[in-house]
Amino acid sequence: MPSRKSSLLIVVAALLVVVITFWAGFVAYPFLAPRLTGSSRPSSVQTTIDRETYLKLSGDIYDTLSLQYYQKVDAEKLLKGQVAGLGDPYTELFTPAEAADFREQLSGEYVGIGVVITPSAKADAIEIVRVFAGTPAEEAGLKPGDLIDSIDGTTARKLDLDTVSSRVKGKVGTSVGLKIERAGTLLDYTVVRRQVELPVVESRIIGNKVGYISVSSFSSGVAVKFAQTLHTLEDQKIAGLVIDIRDNGGGYLNECLDMLSNFIPHGTALWTREAGGEVNPVTVNGGSVAFPIVVLVNENSASASEIFSAAMQENKAALVVGTTTFGKGLIQRSWDLTEGYELKVTVEEYYTPNKNTIQKKGLTPNVVVADPAPALFGTLPGDGQLARAVQTVEEGKRP
Repeated sequence: MPSRKSSLLIVVAALLVVVITFWAGFVAYPFLAPRLTGSSRPSSVQTTIDRETYLKLSGDIYDTLSLQYYQKVDAEKLLKGQVAGLGDPYTELFTPAEAADFREQLSGEYVGIGVVITPSAKADAIEIVRVFAGTPAEEAGLKPGDLIDSIDGTTARKLDLDTVSSRVKGKVGTSVGLKIERAGTLLDYTVVRRQVELPVVESRIIGNKVGYISVSSFSSGVAVKFAQTLHTLEDQKIAGLVIDIRDNGGGYLNECLDMLSNFIPHGTALWTREAGGEVNPVTVNGGSVAFPIVVLVNENSASASEIFSAAMQENKAALVVGTTTFGKGLIQRSWDLTEGYELKVTVEEYYTPNKNTIQKKGLTPNVVVADPAPALFGTLPGDGQLARAVQTVEEGKRP
């Protein structure tokens, strides 16, 4: 078995955080943002007015609005508006409740029903694209491709992901009523919420001794689970490997780097550019494997998924198959504020090992194959992307 190092050298440690929605009730993709940890550093970027003037103006605005505005002022919205004024969708203020959800989703466990949702490309509704095994959603009979028509008797049409997700949230043991559109027919379901542990890593052998590992997020502990799964498949003498990170919106960057260490003996995983313009490498040192590898991606593969795919592609460790990825190439860092609030700020941009930008462009696969219908996702022969990935491995193709 190839040797691997259990640790790796990194320049930055980052955590990836869901921006658009929270996992309590649904897992929604693909908008995620990395969350950095580490000591504070002064920024070389200056503001247009000094701190004292800014604080005085903020206080004057609050006092004037709270006394003179014709309706009751929502101070939280004022605070969020200050941050939103930057025009950066990844820099935002979390309320205490949002911050709690924020941390919950990173644990890989949540209270909900166990599905992945995304805006439908064919209808003005939110679509279920994946139903996790052993979850309330599967037990109730929900299926990929279902459109959410209403939640607890209230229409869900034209609602965004965050709103749909929040309406499904609730306490363990409570139920949510969903009206689902399936093939033009409306169906009613009652789903009981419970604590759900997502099957982050799933595997099997398909085709001619091709190992298959699906990674749904780079959440805490996923790298260890991945390595254990990889070793098990290697013991079964697999001829090649497909790593499926489609619909994987991200997770912890350090988990991503640890996963890369299974396949890259030494190389650059990414480059980061700080506020002052300095560009630094993030390196990985690990092991390697002898068999061909394909990484499967789609338009919902974002952030850490794009880092993983680009590092494997540009370090010549794997071919990438699927569709162009989401295009999330910015890194955020979070600070805990007073009273349980949390501020997430874009602090860096990252580039691929070859110094290509991902932001708003995504990663182009070596082999482009269109997405399968949701109901065929992960099945053979219906999933054309998976079939092509398996074929590529069986033919022994390498970068």
